[in-house]
Amino acid sequence: MIKQRTGIVLESFRLRIKDGINVASTLGFKGIQIDATQREIAPENISQTGRRELKRILDMNRLCICALRGELGAGFTNHNEFDYIIQRTKEIINLALDLQTAIITVQIGSIPTDQGTTHWHALNTALSEIGQHAENYGCRLAVKASYVNYSTLKDFLKSLHTDGVKVIYDPASLMTNNLDPIKGVYELHEYIVHTNLWDTRQTEEGRQIEVPIGDGIIPVEEFASSLDSTGYYGFYVINSKTMQNPVESIKKSKEFLDRF
Repeated sequence: MIKQRTGIVLESFRLRIKDGINVASTLGFKGIQIDATQREIAPENISQTGRRELKRILDMNRLCICALRGELGAGFTNHNEFDYIIQRTKEIINLALDLQTAIITVQIGSIPTDQGTTHWHALNTALSEIGQHAENYGCRLAVKASYVNYSTLKDFLKSLHTDGVKVIYDPASLMTNNLDPIKGVYELHEYIVHTNLWDTRQTEEGRQIEVPIGDGIIPVEEFASSLDSTGYYGFYVINSKTMQNPVESIKKSKEFLDRF
């Protein structure tokens, strides 16, 4: 049941961390995804005592951390920054272990289609190194990427020398890029370990606006049914980005997901 695996990107509430945790608990969420690049949670700023205190607060609210967000800027786009990103991501993986979560979301940018390019090889080497570090500790990187079709992403993931790099699945983003999210479930199911859900629709003026899940373009029931049929056991995580009244909109989105 989705209801037993609904999560929220904590920053979607636009509240302080403790306040957001309280609201997530009140709304009946089971897990939170939290940004490990923000000042309060960054590995160098949260002590072992602080990590234990955060876990205590989550336990009191009957919540777990279903993922840590470890997305650093634009991701793996500038080769000169790769060493920094590799080291920083490893630090976030170590933080994830202390917070008892096994999923770290990572932005990697565009997947090159030409395997002969310098960028393809540099990206492959970097992700293989980080993915192996994650795998060694029982964690998985859930990557966000841009790609022209599912086979481009799948072939790239197959080329990595580790089982530690998987996929975060975002059906609304796929649809806005003219990719079929149901087809993608079956193409990528062996790699999907996490989801981020939001919704959008076009106004009469032709603008795309974010709306509560169920009021937009995502075929939610078909998507959830397809994903569950592949054996997916992870969280369905609401990631509201620009809603004017985030708490009320998130509540409405969760109520819609809870129907399934």
